[in-house]
Amino acid sequence: MEGELAMFVPDGLRANAYRVLRLSADATLSEIHKAAASMRREAALGLAKTSKVDISVLGKVPRTEADIRTAVGRLSNPALRLNDRVFWFHVARKQENHGAPAFTGMAGPLGLSQKAARSHDKALRGLFAAFAAGLDDFGAEAWVRALRVWHKMVSDDDYWALVLDLDERGGFEPIGLPSDLDALRGDALRLAADGLIMAGRDALVRRDASIVSRIVAALEELADTGPWAAIALKDIASPAVEQFQASCRAVCEECSSNIGREQDAAERNRTICDAALERFRGEIEPALNEVIQILPPDHELAQQAHEEAALCLSSIATDYTWADDFITSEQLHEEALELAKDTLGAIRIEDRLAQVRDSVRKQRAFGLAQVRDSVRKQRVFGALKPISSAPSLNTINGVGFRLYGNSDYDAETQSYATTRYFVALFIPIFPVGRYRVVDVSGNRYRFLGKLPLRKGDRWHLSIVVVAIVAIVLSSLIIPSQDAGFSSTSPRRSSYGRETYDVSGAPSTSTEGSTTVSGDTAEPQPAQQRSYDHSRTTELDGLKSRIEAGRSQISILEAHLQPVSDELKGLDTDIRALDSELRSLER
Repeated sequence: MEGELAMFVPDGLRANAYRVLRLSADATLSEIHKAAASMRREAALGLAKTSKVDISVLGKVPRTEADIRTAVGRLSNPALRLNDRVFWFHVARKQENHGAPAFTGMAGPLGLSQKAARSHDKALRGLFAAFAAGLDDFGAEAWVRALRVWHKMVSDDDYWALVLDLDERGGFEPIGLPSDLDALRGDALRLAADGLIMAGRDALVRRDASIVSRIVAALEELADTGPWAAIALKDIASPAVEQFQASCRAVCEECSSNIGREQDAAERNRTICDAALERFRGEIEPALNEVIQILPPDHELAQQAHEEAALCLSSIATDYTWADDFITSEQLHEEALELAKDTLGAIRIEDRLAQVRDSVRKQRAFGLAQVRDSVRKQRVFGALKPISSAPSLNTINGVGFRLYGNSDYDAETQSYATTRYFVALFIPIFPVGRYRVVDVSGNRYRFLGKLPLRKGDRWHLSIVVVAIVAIVLSSLIIPSQDAGFSSTSPRRSSYGRETYDVSGAPSTSTEGSTTVSGDTAEPQPAQQRSYDHSRTTELDGLKSRIEAGRSQISILEAHLQPVSDELKGLDTDIRALDSELRSLER
């Protein structure tokens, strides 16, 4: 844990000259040289060791010969000397006095300088404690408290007077100038927060959004301590935003550079635009969400990220116009405008959207017309079946086949639908087929294909078929009735002078002879045989006619069944197309 925290300790704290030489911040020049000589001897003899005053949370103290020489050099430079003095303790702890504090400043033990020094040391201990607090929620709160105390300390004029006074009385040459002190005072709070800023950068590299969010929130809370907090926040998040902006520009440039500007490149351009939009959804949008999560919603960097994403999407939308897809372009521009709200990029996107909307209106109107035309073509030509040859249209003495009717005219092909009829005396008797034809000239036609019969044609054909069947049955039934009537009518035969009714009914003689019952008189054998033979012949003929009629009815049904099935299928297709057209119109 200590090693991980030491990674975020700035070099200015870890290699502080006063820390390396184990001196208090109010040491004089002579004390510095004495301490340096003692440290060199310890280093040469290998006797250098770590003590409590080294503040182990800041990491290992560098105390080689080179480090000691560097520390002395820093204390010889006025600006570096003032910096190291601000970030080290004025009150040293005497280990031999059970840790009792002692102040060696030259302004007197009860003066304002002593009070300012103690206030400084307290703030510095809180700052060092923040390094040990970690980077969880508790650690973030520790940093906020420590930096607020530090801000209060660096705002105290008495402390800065003490810093300059110690430089004048310590025998340093040259001494620190007020300008050096003012520069340090303006940057003291940011220098104290360097450890927190370094931790934020590291978490961003590791894509640890939770730590970055806590550090950003802490800096937002410290915004009232000066502009340094906003600068530090921007310093942490800027690399992520810059990387995001570079990704957006790469996607846009790749798409735009591959777009073809030729007349017939629309289909290829659509593929390119679809791929770019897929990259936007899969790469840019997730990256934007990550950036937004670590920044306050109204932060300048968050707005920049939104603007860059919106401009990227708007660029892809513009490229869709080269794919002749203005409707998709409009939708993406509207989405981009929503992303870019309250940014300067929104103005550019609004201009592009205005230019696209007129084209969208035309494409929607043209697109609907295309759909309607497609539906009409489907309705007109969808059921068209090819034919191997033109059907016969010959007539002899007004009997034969002719075309009648004109419907579903198509201006593009100059064709129309018509019906082929069987005619008698040029009067249509029944339809035998329906075709789409082109009237070449006069009674000459070019047949494009065969169509199914309409519902009215089917009814017409059914009525004619029923009528024909009725006529056939009538021709068969009426003769049989006549034959039956003849066979059941009374027949008379004479036997001698008496008359007999063949049916056995009583009869009277035409000559006024005696009436005799049929039970008592029988016809002659020859006459009976002739009667039986005639009746059998008539019944056989009637049966043959009935069987022939049934056979004809079966044949007609077999011919009509495919027509009926085809008409049912066509009716279903027409209903589906009609439903689709109504949906498109809505």
